[in-house]
Amino acid sequence: MKKNLNINFGKICFFCFLAPAMFFVGTIFAQESSPTVATPDMSLIDDVEKGFVSLFNGKNLEGWEQKNGTATYEVVDGTILGTTAEGSPNSFLCSIKDYENFDLRFEVKVDDELNSGVQIRSVSKPGYKEGRVHGPQVEIESGPGSSGFIYSEGTGRKWISADPAEHEVFKNGKWNHYRVLADGNRVQTWVNGKPIEDAEIPAVESAKGFIGLQVHGLNKKQKGPFKVQWQNIRIKELDGKETRSITAIKGTPTVDGKIEDAWKGVPRLVTSRSVDELNELGEGKAPATAWVRCMWDDGHLYCLAEVKDSKISVSGGDEWDRDGVEFFIDGGMERSDSYDANDAQYRTEAEGNNSAGSSSELSNYKSVVTKTETGYLVEACIKLDTADGKKIGFDVQVNNDPGEGRRMSVMKWNDPTNDSYMSSAGFGTLEMIEK
Repeated sequence: MKKNLNINFGKICFFCFLAPAMFFVGTIFAQESSPTVATPDMSLIDDVEKGFVSLFNGKNLEGWEQKNGTATYEVVDGTILGTTAEGSPNSFLCSIKDYENFDLRFEVKVDDELNSGVQIRSVSKPGYKEGRVHGPQVEIESGPGSSGFIYSEGTGRKWISADPAEHEVFKNGKWNHYRVLADGNRVQTWVNGKPIEDAEIPAVESAKGFIGLQVHGLNKKQKGPFKVQWQNIRIKELDGKETRSITAIKGTPTVDGKIEDAWKGVPRLVTSRSVDELNELGEGKAPATAWVRCMWDDGHLYCLAEVKDSKISVSGGDEWDRDGVEFFIDGGMERSDSYDANDAQYRTEAEGNNSAGSSSELSNYKSVVTKTETGYLVEACIKLDTADGKKIGFDVQVNNDPGEGRRMSVMKWNDPTNDSYMSSAGFGTLEMIEK
């Protein structure tokens, strides 16, 4: 890690833990949110009964093994207590099992003089620096600090987070609640319910690996010993079939193909699920994908899609064979096998041409396209019945022609099938909220 970090996760009695859970359970917003948007404290919700499993039994270190360093790890009062050792490099207590896509929750507190972190998808290989633990690490640091941001531990690549700005979300001297949501190359973090990071993990990092609890080595000026503690460590593995959710923030952007200030801080989604039956790119070739944000006002839904596409082509014979973005709407949340009056499909090609599904009115849709250094940007406005708290079915699709004159990959946000043009059954959920 880049310096000594401390993190504290509030140890909460069952009643205190349950109360906020009951308060928020009816108003949970999207899992995909940004650091500047107020969202419910999802990290305080006890989801163990909904697919989470405990990684620590509170009695011993079964299921864990130490790698690197000579720091000590022991079970004290139902917690894992890590203590620094003089002259030791960074030490890691690592899960024996590897994890790929998951929702990880834990609580931690740390001495102010010590930094720490939790490794995710990390590895230790004999041929790499004699087994040095390396991979993404979620930062643990006393405030003001960069707790919750992501560092590339042991690789020399330093920060994965583009802007690990210091903040005071971390509660010094107390227990702090962390949530880490790893879904494909996207990793989101929360500290004490506050969204901190929403990062795209570079392909050079491992996509699967162990969870590791770090005790940082001491520098020459530190006398020590210092301690870090973890408790309530639990994880839910994701299978890629979960119904995703996103929030649309109330606001009225100018539809001009530019990312104006109104879009800053709006939660994002990413089209990371492949429609495998349409993927013909072959090994080593990347499909086009998009990060998408949504806003709404009276009578309109606005969508901003930033598409990453290395080669733009619109030479395909049919609209869907050309590079472009499609938006799917299930206005009544019926999730049915066929479209009704509340459902719609709209498409914008990379060169700006618009089209709609057979049952959709193109007059209800407008968009503007601008080219970017990495692809293109689509900003769209859809006429729609809107209201604070309203939920609709929603999905986004990115079509990709790599220059062959036909579509050779399709990436979706939620529905991994090719049925969205006729069925809303696989759409995700979009909820409209006040900012």
